[in-house]
Formats: sequence, C-alpha cells, structure tokens
Amino acid sequence: MQDISRTKYDGVAMILHWVTALLLIFMIIFGEELIEAGEHEEAAEALMNTAFLPSLHVSFGMAILLLTLLRLIWRALNPPPPYPAAMKSWEVTLSKVTHALFYVLMIGIPFTGWLAFGEFLREEPAMSAVRVFGLFAVPAGPDFGEWAKELHEIGSNAAMALVILHVLAALKHQFVDGDHIFRRMLPH
Repeated sequence: MQDISRTKYDGVAMILHWVTALLLIFMIIFGEELIEAGEHEEAAEALMNTAFLPSLHVSFGMAILLLTLLRLIWRALNPPPPYPAAMKSWEVTLSKVTHALFYVLMIGIPFTGWLAFGEFLREEPAMSAVRVFGLFAVPAGPDFGEWAKELHEIGSNAAMALVILHVLAALKHQFVDGDHIFRRMLPH
C-alpha cells in the first residue's frame, strides 16, 4: 500500500532518474556526432580509435535502455508519490502522458538504433569494431535499412522536445505555481 503522505521519490528512483536524464541529454546533444565520428575513416590502424565514439554512442544507448527497464520495474514495485493536490487535472494528465512517452522513447530509440545498425555496418564496414561497453560486438539484428535510421532520428527529436517540455513544466511548478514539485526528485 502506498504511503499517501510521502511527497518525494525514493533514493533509487532519484538515482535512476538523474543518471538516465544525464545520459539522455548527452545523447540528444552529442549522439549523432558520436556515431558519425566513425564514418569516412578507412585506415585499418585507426580502426579502434574510429570505433571508440560510435561504441560510446551504442553503450550509452544500451545504458539508457537498461536503466529504463530497471526504472519501470522499480516504479511498479515502488509507486511514485501522489501529485500535489493543487495540480489541475489537465496537468496531471499531461504529466502522465509525457512520462509514458518518455518510457516509450527510452526503449524505442535504442531499439530502432539497433535495427538501423545493420545498414550502418553495410555503409561503414570498419564499424564492425564497435563494442557495447567495450565488451562485445553489437549483436546482429534484422536490417531494416533507412526507415529504422529515420525512426531513430524522429525518436531522438521527440525526446529533445519532451526533455524541454519536462524541464519547463518542472520550472513552472517550482517558480510560478510554487507547489515545489521539483523537490520530489531531489534529495533532502
């Protein structure tokens, strides 16, 4: 049973939120440059250096996916605190929709990236040196070609828009409404 007097997320939820948020923001800003860093490099001696940044892209994407799955499990076992009573019903609905879209995107973007990786390898064979967390090659998956890459990019743009909306909403609640909703995700 959920403690309705609880006004903050627990420490695990906060850590999962902020680590995922930092990785997601990093990927929104630098993700395309990381993967493109490996393009147009042909020299065999530069292979490992060339694959480092694309490997970072793939590893951060995988980390976002794994953290998101862990967040969903944690959230199911540890429901979030209730919204402030003063929140309007449309704000609660928009918040729930935004959070659901975040989860869809944080699973869908890495998945579509994996689906697009086959075409990337066809275009850039040297990228077979890309490693997930430096441990293993990207597992072979179905090659869905250009449409998977496009869907991956659309998802990234949607994530950027949602991050902006999420931050603006948190700032509005904190400084305009004064309901301190931002504090729900901060320690102490």
